[in-house]
Amino acid sequence: MLRAYFAGSILMLLTIALIPLQAIAVARNWAIQRRIPQFYHRIACRMMGLRISIVGAPPKQRSSLIVSNHSSWIDISVISAAAPVAFVAKHEISQWPVFGLLARLQRSIFVDRQRRCETKTVNEKIADRLVGGDPVVLFAEGTSSDGNHVLPFRSALIGAAGDALIRAGGTSQILLQPVWPKN
Repeated sequence: MLRAYFAGSILMLLTIALIPLQAIAVARNWAIQRRIPQFYHRIACRMMGLRISIVGAPPKQRSSLIVSNHSSWIDISVISAAAPVAFVAKHEISQWPVFGLLARLQRSIFVDRQRRCETKTVNEKIADRLVGGDPVVLFAEGTSSDGNHVLPFRSALIGAAGDALIRAGGTSQILLQPVWPKN
């Protein structure tokens, strides 16, 4: 119990310290805006006692659409600790206290699943990030599950990889990287 209190206190202090730095980095488009969340999540995983094991080699290039299943909120920290990523998240998260702020500061791309007409706009945002060299994580099942099996994909947003190739004029590669976090 004492360890949990200590870990929670450290994470709270770290969060309070890094929020202003990340806000400035995002506002000024500094490159460190990608690394601050990664540093934060590495510390968070360590404080939670999580050991991250990566099987296979992550792609050397940064322009990757990472397609993953989603078991729990821990997936966010584990994937973020492994790479400087941005997430595609449901719009409701942007409205959540604390977590909404953290998601916005991690430069998440929000999608309103009730408004399918926005798929093209969201694909454009994802494509812009990919062309800019950002790895983007898409939980293609559109929801979380127990992680023991793969749910049907909501594939409309995977098309952003094709949009990115068109925007780059065929001069770059966009990788589709499958990921399966196991809790």
